[in-house]
Amino acid sequence: MKGLTRRVVAAALMAVAAAAATLPRPAREINVVSHTGQVVKLSQMKGKVVVVEFLLTHCPSCKHSARLLAKLQAEYGPRGLQVIGLAIDEGAGPKLDAFVRETGANFPVGVYSSAAAYDYLEHSMITNMLMPQLAIVDRKGMIREQHGGADPWMAEAMEERNLRALLEKLLKEPAGAAMKKAAGKK
Repeated sequence: MKGLTRRVVAAALMAVAAAAATLPRPAREINVVSHTGQVVKLSQMKGKVVVVEFLLTHCPSCKHSARLLAKLQAEYGPRGLQVIGLAIDEGAGPKLDAFVRETGANFPVGVYSSAAAYDYLEHSMITNMLMPQLAIVDRKGMIREQHGGADPWMAEAMEERNLRALLEKLLKEPAGAAMKKAAGKK
């Protein structure tokens, strides 16, 4: 009986851990100070497509993604893309400058609480979150997709192609009232 109970509990825990995040869903506020001292608020980016990379400063896959995101930021930034990096490893603050230099990150990178990242991503705290994690927010402030380190979508051979296809799609969508108001002020 004890063996059966353990298996049932293990199966239940795995089911909870496997539950996917609700998509699409409204992106909650992110408010961090970047490695340059800039205050970064997600709410100020409404009208842009935002890719949020939750990362570990020592993670090779996170560094790979940051390099790719820097390339995409340079290419798609003029069309309305903004990338944000959020380091969730303990003691990340002093490591941010080195991470930015090593990856060429041309976007704000700040420190974020790992507990807040789990909550933001709707990821169960009972399972490891494989890094990096990407949340892609559309121009209206909705998280349309999110992918993590174990997701085949993020495989090194696929990540750039998948991101480009998604960004092309989201950047073609109407910006909504926030972007129109900003354009009218110029």
